[in-house]
Amino acid sequence: METSEIASLSDLNESFWAWLELVYHCREHSETGQTPLERYQAGLQQVRTADPEILRKAFLWREFRQVRKNATLDLQGNTYQVDPSLSGRKLELRFDPFDLSHLELYLDGNPIGKASVLIQNKQRHISVERLATQPPELPRPKSSLDYLTALRTQYQEQQRKAAGPLQFTRLTPTEKDPSQEK
Repeated sequence: METSEIASLSDLNESFWAWLELVYHCREHSETGQTPLERYQAGLQQVRTADPEILRKAFLWREFRQVRKNATLDLQGNTYQVDPSLSGRKLELRFDPFDLSHLELYLDGNPIGKASVLIQNKQRHISVERLATQPPELPRPKSSLDYLTALRTQYQEQQRKAAGPLQFTRLTPTEKDPSQEK
């Protein structure tokens, strides 16, 4: 299998958009007789947008913790205060693993409020702290043909042509505001 010289998320995104615009949207599907772009545009009236709050909640991580007698609980070395009436109860904690400053509390699947941070030693869950921060060294392609690089180059050229050349002689001067003159 050949590799491509994708060194960053930006390269990957640009490769995806190049493939989408230059390959995927242009090929007619055998079943529909339309390109994917034509098919999508024909059904735009039926497209529903997702509720951002529902999406946010769908990606929260979940863990269970027992509330201590002093109405506190721990998560990832952080201590949180909860309502004293919850002492001794086992709660479900829902949280963004990249931001441990906010915990949503659930009891038997029902939301009951939020926990307050008493001591915050960690900003992120240990599982996401261990993620690689630098991309690994890329293996060199075995051949001189790198499909995604060629596709990105073609896409960039198409974008440049669509934007056209910048011609300063065609720019019109803006009128001066008389109140700005001294």
